[in-house]
Amino acid sequence: MSSSCPPSPSHNVATGRQASLPGWAVAALIAAVAGIGTEAFAVAPLLIDIAADFAMDVTDAALAISAYGLAVAVSAPLFGLFAGHLPRRRLIAGGMVLAAVAGVIAATAHSFGVLLAARVLSGFACGAVLPTIYAYVGDMVPFAARGRVMGRVMFGWAITMVTGVPLAGIAGEHLGWRGTLFLAAGLILVLAMAVLRLPQPPSVASRMGGVQQTAGHSGAGFLERLAHAVTRPGVAALLATNLANMVSFYGIYAYVGTALRMAQGSGAAAAGGIVLWYGLGLAGSTLNARLVDRVGKDRVLTLALAVLAITLVALPRVMGVPVAFQAVLILWGLAQGLVVTAVNTLATERAGLARGLVMALMSAITYLGISIGAGAMGLVMAAWGFGAVGIVAGVISLVGVVAALVSSRRAGG
Repeated sequence: MSSSCPPSPSHNVATGRQASLPGWAVAALIAAVAGIGTEAFAVAPLLIDIAADFAMDVTDAALAISAYGLAVAVSAPLFGLFAGHLPRRRLIAGGMVLAAVAGVIAATAHSFGVLLAARVLSGFACGAVLPTIYAYVGDMVPFAARGRVMGRVMFGWAITMVTGVPLAGIAGEHLGWRGTLFLAAGLILVLAMAVLRLPQPPSVASRMGGVQQTAGHSGAGFLERLAHAVTRPGVAALLATNLANMVSFYGIYAYVGTALRMAQGSGAAAAGGIVLWYGLGLAGSTLNARLVDRVGKDRVLTLALAVLAITLVALPRVMGVPVAFQAVLILWGLAQGLVVTAVNTLATERAGLARGLVMALMSAITYLGISIGAGAMGLVMAAWGFGAVGIVAGVISLVGVVAALVSSRRAGG
């Protein structure tokens, strides 16, 4: 199911000159996503340990998650607006180096204020990396095959969940949370070197010329360029879909490990290991993302969001039944992987010539949703418990279904 948006010059070049990225380049992008994702999500299973180190409540320590999300939400559109003239691969690598530096600062922090500042810096780095990776895929791969390649790149998130976060939990028990953050920083620095070898999109000049023509001129103001991006058919509703999805996702993800540890009296390894089942589901959907292209990207998005609504409500209610809990976690990962792949693939097409900025806005919305989810659901959990978190998250996912339908209709999908 294709968008009614006109193809961008980069889309035409990709269609005519190459149908996909080389395998090693896709692998490098997968690794980059996994590295950044591990640094971002590894904090969740370590919250209790961080809180104990700084003598504070877990809900207060969760500010480290919210601060990270807010930093991405602020920085991503700024990078999208003002760094468009930079080669995407250099922007990705530079952001990864900055993330590694921020990780070292966080690992050596001797006050929660310094840790918070380091997480903000890391969030700024992520604001440069992730949207640029997704825009790069949009530059290099035609829309007809883009869901498959985007899904493979999103497999980096599955690696984060299947190996990164569980290993962070294990490392947290043996090396402490500081040693864990050191390891994550070192990994990101190594991966940044591989990113610099990515092939250059053949349409950089065309992309820049198109943006200038569409947005008015190279000196177009912030509000003018922002308005151009969000008023493209279906884009605003797609951003709303992404916001609903990420609020519901991270609102429950941020506390599922804590809820398990509180219920079972277990350590960080158990909280990290539980995400393994989610990651297996995520891997299953991202590795088979060609279904997104075959079934239709809009159709997959709405159906997967509806499945998520049911899954999130059920998750807290089966926590005491291991087999059922693991099955629901796998289903959660399957549905979430399809949503993330479909929404980002659709965004790269509906953005047209404003692809870089729209993908930056998508990342900004993603981490704004993470921040809102972690903060608001913490209040829900403190007042009514983890079961209420699941109900609220499910309702928000249904809001995402409505927004996705609106986006499809307005884009002519």
